[in-house]
Amino acid sequence: MLIDAQAQALTPPAGTFRLGISKGNESHWLKPKEKIQGVSFQWKALPDSRGFILEVEVASAPEADALFWSFGDCQPDSDINVFSVEGQAFTCYYGESMQLRTLQAVTPTDDIRLSDGHKDATPLMLYESGKRTDRPVLAGRCSLSPASSRNEGSKPSRLYFCFYEQNEKADYNYYMLPDIFAKIDKK
Repeated sequence: MLIDAQAQALTPPAGTFRLGISKGNESHWLKPKEKIQGVSFQWKALPDSRGFILEVEVASAPEADALFWSFGDCQPDSDINVFSVEGQAFTCYYGESMQLRTLQAVTPTDDIRLSDGHKDATPLMLYESGKRTDRPVLAGRCSLSPASSRNEGSKPSRLYFCFYEQNEKADYNYYMLPDIFAKIDKK
């Protein structure tokens, strides 16, 4: 699934966020509206910032075992993206020095790697590509395996991604994302 972050109400050129899945050693990038048995996706625009939140709902027996994501290409006409990663969150700095822009993101895992954007044929290839490159992108991986303690009929698990422009009302941590997602429809 290719999500042009710019199409999600961020200041252009805000970059590209992609999702992919794997089962064992096989992986592929998701196509728009591709269905994955046991996994569903829903995104919403954020009310307090230019940005979006994505909920990934995982049923008890998903078709895939891992969800991969990548983010980069904030300034498509140049290969300069500077990332600062802190746990489950990152900031992307892009643009000319006197017109520097930032984008904040929060992900469901702290398994975030600097990767080689030239080696993105598959999610697994990008994830394992290494950080020596002139086209840096971030890549991450989340397990889609159901929790071993989960009983039949229990609620599905949910993962959240949030991309936004920080302001006085929008400075998020992962633990906040389920409530933010739930409250958007209530406003």
